[in-house]
Amino acid sequence: MSASQLPQAPGAGAAKVCGILAIVCALTCVGIPLAIILGIVALVQQAKAKRTAKADPQAYAPVPSTGLVTGIIGLVLPVLMLPFVGIVSAIAIPALLSQREQARSMAIQHNLDLVQARAEAAVFAWQARNPGQPAAADVIIQDLLKDPEVSALKNPVDPKAPAIQAGRVGALGTILVYADREEEGGVTTWSIRFQAHVRRGSGEKVLERQVVTHTQEHVRGHTEDGWEVVNPPVEPPAPHN
Repeated sequence: MSASQLPQAPGAGAAKVCGILAIVCALTCVGIPLAIILGIVALVQQAKAKRTAKADPQAYAPVPSTGLVTGIIGLVLPVLMLPFVGIVSAIAIPALLSQREQARSMAIQHNLDLVQARAEAAVFAWQARNPGQPAAADVIIQDLLKDPEVSALKNPVDPKAPAIQAGRVGALGTILVYADREEEGGVTTWSIRFQAHVRRGSGEKVLERQVVTHTQEHVRGHTEDGWEVVNPPVEPPAPHN
């Protein structure tokens, strides 16, 4: 029987297949560890096939060097690809983190917009029920926290943290809601404020919204001498239990 008609020695086919797979895995970058393993297996199977064919040349055809070449390439390529992987990682990872932060920030802004809209609707409803009376911020806040649409919101940064809570301190991504009062130019403004802290790079950014419940002008007029007559600001009525 001629050499071309003899079967391949055990391991020759496996060496070829493992070598080719090692090259493919190395080129994908993600499979570099697997490429190294397959390259070693290819060389081991190639050596085994050569020993078997050499020991019994009448029974097996000479082993081609395909498994040897592909196995070596499968081992060398990962070493050559590592700098490339490092460069790609240095570019891709920060970009991915930045996109994730931007997506979370947009989700929090959406939550803020919804909460602000629901708070404005609650203020309008109060004014409709109580004409001429200033809206009580504490009542509006409590009604807002019980609103089904607001209660269904999720914290985009930390799923275990609440999406909204009363107070001025909370987790990242949580919308903080509290009553506020400002005085400027003889006018006192009562409002409901919303804040959410989001991560931006190595720091944090505060997203804010505001819903005015009512205002009061302090200056009532002037005396004959030109002095302003100022009314003290009137606090909104306390909520009834």
